[in-house]
Amino acid sequence: MQSQRKPIEIADKADNAAMAEPLTDNDMTWARMDAPEQPMVVTIVLLLDQPLSEERLRETLRLRLLPLARFRQRVAWSAGRYRWLEDAPLDWTAHLRPVRLPEPADQRVLEEQIGRWAGEPLDFTRPLWCCFLVENYGAGCALVFRVHHCIADGVALLRVFLALTDRAPVAQPMDARAERRAQARLAAQARLAAKTAKTSAPAQGLIEKLRWAAAFAMALLKQQWMLPDTRTALRGRLNGHKRVAWSAPIPLQDIAMIRRRLGGRVNDVMLAALAGALRRYLQARGIKPALTVRLVVPVNLRPYEEEIRLGNQFAVVFPCLPLGIADPVTRLKAIRTRMERIKILPEAMANRVMINRVGWLPAWLEQWALWLFGMRATAVMTNVPGPEEPLYLAGVAVERVLAWVPQIAGIGIGVSVLSYAGSVTVGVTTDSGVVADPWELVAGFEAELAELAQAGSGRCCKPRS
Repeated sequence: MQSQRKPIEIADKADNAAMAEPLTDNDMTWARMDAPEQPMVVTIVLLLDQPLSEERLRETLRLRLLPLARFRQRVAWSAGRYRWLEDAPLDWTAHLRPVRLPEPADQRVLEEQIGRWAGEPLDFTRPLWCCFLVENYGAGCALVFRVHHCIADGVALLRVFLALTDRAPVAQPMDARAERRAQARLAAQARLAAKTAKTSAPAQGLIEKLRWAAAFAMALLKQQWMLPDTRTALRGRLNGHKRVAWSAPIPLQDIAMIRRRLGGRVNDVMLAALAGALRRYLQARGIKPALTVRLVVPVNLRPYEEEIRLGNQFAVVFPCLPLGIADPVTRLKAIRTRMERIKILPEAMANRVMINRVGWLPAWLEQWALWLFGMRATAVMTNVPGPEEPLYLAGVAVERVLAWVPQIAGIGIGVSVLSYAGSVTVGVTTDSGVVADPWELVAGFEAELAELAQAGSGRCCKPRS
């Protein structure tokens, strides 16, 4: 692991870099956010039910992934901006790497290996992605994609994943030069994957606009004066050694039953289960969790129906989890009430404005600003809707889809909730300096969902619309 952040390349004049597309403010912030103990890399894992050859996977990536320009480009500094520069020809040995796990090559062994990869930065002299083909996972194989956050956020990267797959075992050929066709396919499948997702937008009437502007101003002031989060055993000095774990598949119908009988949205149920898991973790260490902790929760800002454009189109909010509430049903109600009170869009946009400005600060001031931002929360949680039907990659069935997101500086816990083909998987990533075994949080999460399901079996409450 590097002792300091890797500098971004300064482009040669011969690259005609001054004509290259500049990074947006938000993407530039993520490009500069890498730290030795916290690479800003999104990890997406596809578990396949049969082996897949390196040659077949390479051809699929060539036809389905490389039409998207960001996966052919590197980031470099030129003409006073960070820019996307074409990096041709692509060195496949650097981007597609076949590996074999030590026996028994089961879930725990794969989790340990992904954790080691999660602590490694990507090479900024190349396009910022790589794929590990784990050839001997179970009866099939596993694909581990690592993509830098400056390329895209979680919603966009899920659509990238969808572009690699088919709804039938027979893959359809695709012209590698037809980038617009790739973009159209991404958008079409994303609409299918996000049927239940809702998009927020500022109000359009004059009175509504004035109210929204006032709410935005208040949210911006609130964010500037937000105090650091509660200091607990869930926070600490990061050491850069990552650990990952994921849950058993959780049927969506079970979560739907909980929300139907106890009230709330799916996200409220998942937040309540996470609060319970964190409570259990503290109790196991003799700590009385009579407190609240904050989360960083991303909010998607792009309409799901629009054609996908890679990049970061999201902001964040800071909901509080009441760890001091022991009863899971009471805790769910409290979280539902808190989430109703959050003015999602004004607060999210205020945070987006501040994050965008960070990328223009001098390096030392940027690190200080990010440290302050990271001190405001204990964990990051994302909830991304995936496709409802089973998919196939190069003719091979995709059994599970997993994901882990990077954490902002100083945060050592990340939780990802991702749905696929009728079930949800909860992925947890931790820095071992904070939480040595993420399985403890996964087990707590599963236990809390079981308690909510049991509590809901004898009650009935109309959920929010």
